[in-house]
Amino acid sequence: MSAEFRRTETRNSRTGTRAAIAALFLAVVFRAVGAQAVAISSAEGKVLFLKSGSYTWNQVSTGQVLAPGDQLKTGTGSRATVTFDDASRVDLSPGSSFTLKEATPQASGMELKLGSLRAWISKSLNRRFQVRTPTAVCSVRGTEFGVDVDGGGDTRVQMFGGLLAVSDKSGNEVLVKDRESIEVTREGLGRVTDGASREERGDGEARQVAKREVDLRMSKEEVQAAAAEESKLSEYQEGKALIDVNGNRVRVEEYIVRPAADQFKLVVLNERDARFDYFFYHGTFNQALPTDMSVALRQISGCIGAACNYFLTSYRTGRSNTQDNMLEVAGGGHPVDVNNNGVAGDAVTAAYDPATASFIALNVPNPGGVGNDKFYQTLFNTYNLTFNGVSHQSWAPSAAGLARPGGNIVNTAGDVTYTNVTTVQNAPGCAPPDCTYNEIGEGIFHDVVYSADVTGLIWEKYDSYVISDAGKIAKTSDFAATGFSGQSFKQTLLGWNFQTIVTASEFGGRKIDLVVEPKIFIQSGLIP
Repeated sequence: MSAEFRRTETRNSRTGTRAAIAALFLAVVFRAVGAQAVAISSAEGKVLFLKSGSYTWNQVSTGQVLAPGDQLKTGTGSRATVTFDDASRVDLSPGSSFTLKEATPQASGMELKLGSLRAWISKSLNRRFQVRTPTAVCSVRGTEFGVDVDGGGDTRVQMFGGLLAVSDKSGNEVLVKDRESIEVTREGLGRVTDGASREERGDGEARQVAKREVDLRMSKEEVQAAAAEESKLSEYQEGKALIDVNGNRVRVEEYIVRPAADQFKLVVLNERDARFDYFFYHGTFNQALPTDMSVALRQISGCIGAACNYFLTSYRTGRSNTQDNMLEVAGGGHPVDVNNNGVAGDAVTAAYDPATASFIALNVPNPGGVGNDKFYQTLFNTYNLTFNGVSHQSWAPSAAGLARPGGNIVNTAGDVTYTNVTTVQNAPGCAPPDCTYNEIGEGIFHDVVYSADVTGLIWEKYDSYVISDAGKIAKTSDFAATGFSGQSFKQTLLGWNFQTIVTASEFGGRKIDLVVEPKIFIQSGLIP
């Protein structure tokens, strides 16, 4: 079950959002097509492909290899992502017309005749990257930018990071820097606009836009309006309609944005006829994220042998049905070798190795002791989990914890003061109907976790399922041939969805019911 959507047990000071582990999706695409490849890594809706020299447009498929001269068109509500062998990528928005012009070790070139794209370009000393429009030429090396072309060919270029050379048809050129934008018409280059200075000058509208972000205690309309603004800058975006485990049709929308240089934010929206539920996961890292955000997100689950280059220093997750909410907040994150920190419960005996794109066994002869294979995870000094503002579990540094270098908790024995109200109970420690490990039958993916205080008056319950688009609950036999790891497992996982229903003593009989599809997790690296 995906840990981003089911609160894991907050044992010790480990993160409550463990990432599931699998192999890299794009690595397989490029192994199949060879070096200097350009391929469609994702397509949603009506995306048409025209082979160079052909006159017939066909529906594109994921993994489709592009050659110079090939064209793409995205229909209304449709999107596509074009990925290059150096991990550069271009996201095409609905209503876009795109042509790949050049794809060599020395240069990548394309033309956008109509619509919008957003590009993330890997730094390379030997490769030139260029986007042409009817009125402009954008030449770049190692940056992130967006291009919009209207029906008349007029072009607007927006920089999000780095440096971009923009020229018009007459050969006039200007450098556009971080957070600047420029318009290029048939008359030539316009004036460079400094987006940062507008906010610094106190532009009221700009400040209001900056405040439009999905958070708790919002109505359905407020969430949808905020999501419409946030998702304009999404680096990953997915969505589809399906049937949930209770037979209800639900529209799922998911996106990931970069609110700041060192942050990421995942948002999931669920809309049914009779209800609206949403989720967000907002994390802050120890340093600015790379152009390819997935490099950092893959490290959330931990690193073998040495501390991760990227780790969370804090995170905030929220779920809501617009009336009830569940909030999880952690801070003071720092990497710890959990196999040698003296806490047996922290030991990790198998982990994902990005070098081999597979699970590997770790030698842990002395769980929690010393002399084990090293595995670094992020531990948090502070944590608090609330339901409608009522704390169910929390911890903060004790005097012993504060006495450690930098106040960092490395061993929870005496390091933290727990104020947990509830205690996790799993079968056979509790009885139906409150907590049955599997209520439907052996081999069915239905996991139940129940926590309660000693009186049973304060409690929380998580019913988690793996389901098909038709609402069928998965069986272990559906995944048995994959070995539950590697590329085969990940490809099989794409055919299923996760659903978690949260109930709590504070909800008055109501629930928070969220369904997610795993594709965005695989694309972004949250499932590495």
